[in-house]
Amino acid sequence: MPPQWSMRHQTIVVVDVASYTHPERTAVHQRVVREGMYQALHDAFAEARVDLAACHREDRGDGVMILVPADVPAIRLADELPDRLVAALRRHNAVHSAGAAIQLRMALHAGPVGRDKNGVVGHAVDLTFRILDAPEAKNALKSSTGVLGVIASESFYHDVIHNDPASAPNSYRRIPVSVKETSTVAWLRLPDHGWVAANPEDTPGVLDVLPRQEMERLRPWLVDIAVSQLPTLVHRAGGPGVSPAWNAANAWEAFSYLAEFNAAPDGLPPALMFVELAARQIGGEIGTKLMQWNDDQARRLRLTSVLRERRELVGSSPVSEDSRLHLMIVVQADAIDPNRYLVCFWRQDDPATWPPARSESRMVKLDELERAVDELVVSAEQAWSGHAGTVGLEFVLPRELLSLPVYRWHKEHDSGDPYPLCLAYPIVVRSLERMRSPHWYRLWHQRWLTLMNDPSAQIHFAVPEETAQRHRIAAILADPQWAVMVLTEAPPPEPRPGADELTAALRSGLAALMWHPEGSPEQLRKIVSQLAENGDLSEIPGRAHASRQALFKDLENTTEMKLMRDLVILWDDPNRVVALDQASPVPQRGGGTSDDRG
Repeated sequence: MPPQWSMRHQTIVVVDVASYTHPERTAVHQRVVREGMYQALHDAFAEARVDLAACHREDRGDGVMILVPADVPAIRLADELPDRLVAALRRHNAVHSAGAAIQLRMALHAGPVGRDKNGVVGHAVDLTFRILDAPEAKNALKSSTGVLGVIASESFYHDVIHNDPASAPNSYRRIPVSVKETSTVAWLRLPDHGWVAANPEDTPGVLDVLPRQEMERLRPWLVDIAVSQLPTLVHRAGGPGVSPAWNAANAWEAFSYLAEFNAAPDGLPPALMFVELAARQIGGEIGTKLMQWNDDQARRLRLTSVLRERRELVGSSPVSEDSRLHLMIVVQADAIDPNRYLVCFWRQDDPATWPPARSESRMVKLDELERAVDELVVSAEQAWSGHAGTVGLEFVLPRELLSLPVYRWHKEHDSGDPYPLCLAYPIVVRSLERMRSPHWYRLWHQRWLTLMNDPSAQIHFAVPEETAQRHRIAAILADPQWAVMVLTEAPPPEPRPGADELTAALRSGLAALMWHPEGSPEQLRKIVSQLAENGDLSEIPGRAHASRQALFKDLENTTEMKLMRDLVILWDDPNRVVALDQASPVPQRGGGTSDDRG
């Protein structure tokens, strides 16, 4: 019989003893450390009002994994547990030798966990162990005098910690995580060696090395002038380990936020790099003053050559206010339950950077997908609050969901007045099957260049006869004149070998496909011809977006407009791909410089 299997949402706590295998630790030391670790966990969980006996535990030698029941409020693990654990560890260290002293790293995450007779498994468990092993977290704790480092996943921080001041969200800082096949971000806190001082003027970092008069000279320039594309400037100045300054009202607040972060390996503090980028963005007299101020500080800090090299790298052009960011939402079928799907996303915060860090995944049922997308979109909009350009929304879907009516979906359901996604974003679907097939990429790149740059490129309107003979449709699509294909019908859930329009189109590299779940061939030809007006095929997604918006403005909707709403546009940009499942590196070209609008 197959093993019993269940998936349930649980809070995951994983702890690990730092330097457990250090050569100076004897076997006796290690035994005392293990006993002390378990005693500290027992005491801390009890004082945090979490019954450790009711939790599922798995010993890991120098650590332990704890699955907390779903009925236990997760905030207790973020608010009460760290401080109680610090106290318990200090009690242990006070009465033991240095060889038996304990420093702990603790990772917090929540998500679906599968369990069978042999143990537990799931992406949520994997991610928790990955963030626990983040090199930056290890180094921070190693150089600290504290006894505990808390690493929270991106979702746990925003869903639990960020929403409760009692859990000290401002004492966390965002760090990059690159462990094995995982590349993401997490949030780090050292509870007994905090990162953010109560008084902003006492904040560690670049503020400590700048004279007060220099700060007073800088402040009015950054407070009194608007700086566009603030989140992008923060991202470029701080790198992937720095989250967007969501609440920064002006450039001064962004500068102060970046002043909390350590300098890059070349010694240049991110706050000074921000001043450099802001100077280019602002321009004019203030921009000149900012660059001179930066020159003065670099000279004082003996970083003149470093600043000069950075200037050459970033160039002199400001970030375009017409730049586009993308939110790519990837939906993958669960291998066990056909009604459940794994959802993760890649959110672009800098138009010149692709791919961004991958998010953690979550498992949802099919009828929960729209709500899950709602949460992702609202969260992304918070991060983009200072972005002045446009945003594109992409759904990477498995074959069986390619006709999912995402164009009819809404966001902000919790407001009581959901808002149509198609009013806010150009929406396209993309093929999960193609993104998982690198052996199709070469032709894909060729056809994309034809689509975007060749004025003689054509649209192929498929007819049923083309699939009557094996591989006939593939032979037709091999002609390089075709850049777009209109399918005769929505792709069936399972391919038809030798006579499948979708498979033939993907193999031939066609980057743009269209179909309609109900429209007749004549109706499709008419509305597609309107979208390809003047032969400019690169404008198809933008024109479809405008048509969907018009549907809400016109009181007498025409048949064509209603058909346009549900027209499926598969628009696959090969310059924007990601490493799905982190199975292997995916070749990238052009970074994030391409655009839906060509």
